[in-house]
Amino acid sequence: MKRLVTALTAIAAFSVPALAADMPMAVKGRPMVAPVADWSGVYLGISAGGVSGHNIWSSDETRPFGPLGYDTSGWTVGGILGANIQHGRTVLGVEFDGNFADINGSRAIGSPFNGIGNNISSIDNKIDWTAHARARFGYSFGSWMPFIAGGAAIAGVRDRLNFISPRINNGVTFSGFSDKRTRVGFTIGGGVDWKVVPNVVVRAEYLYDNYGTTSIGSLSTFDTETFALDTHTVRAALIYQFDNN
Repeated sequence: MKRLVTALTAIAAFSVPALAADMPMAVKGRPMVAPVADWSGVYLGISAGGVSGHNIWSSDETRPFGPLGYDTSGWTVGGILGANIQHGRTVLGVEFDGNFADINGSRAIGSPFNGIGNNISSIDNKIDWTAHARARFGYSFGSWMPFIAGGAAIAGVRDRLNFISPRINNGVTFSGFSDKRTRVGFTIGGGVDWKVVPNVVVRAEYLYDNYGTTSIGSLSTFDTETFALDTHTVRAALIYQFDNN
């Protein structure tokens, strides 16, 4: 019996190193590195969002009237065209967008005009469309890229003054006025782009647009009306980025 135990022990002693030699050895490899997203290239997209803003109106009557402020609000929806160039993690780009808009505001006013005692009037503002031409600066965190952007803001704006009662004084009909023009100003803002998949980007962003002040001569009252306008936009976008070949 002792001889059998001794023999089995000897066989086990020689077998274990042999089996260990035949087993594959684990190879220590390099750590896994997340792939770097490529933000370079041309892209197209659609966007939609909400807008709030503020108008300031004043008139240079014999007794100057105003300034009076009133709010405006609404929405925009439109398209985006842009291009990026990436250097390391830094992303530089240019972007253009055009949008349909339905943005409105109004306020009632009283007795602002010479010769029309106790007049009741109103002023209103409407933005029919907006557009932007912007430069962008972003920093890539893989599939996420926060950015800031700034440039020119353009909008189709209508400003109107309405006489409600009375409209006729001393035989003269005061019809108010309406002025529709393209307003140009500046925009600044920022947001975050997220690559859901290599060619599809989802964006959330904020824009501040300032259209400055415009002065309008009113033939019906022989005075000058002054309007200042700025807006705040929060919008989301869905973007397709073409391969950078």
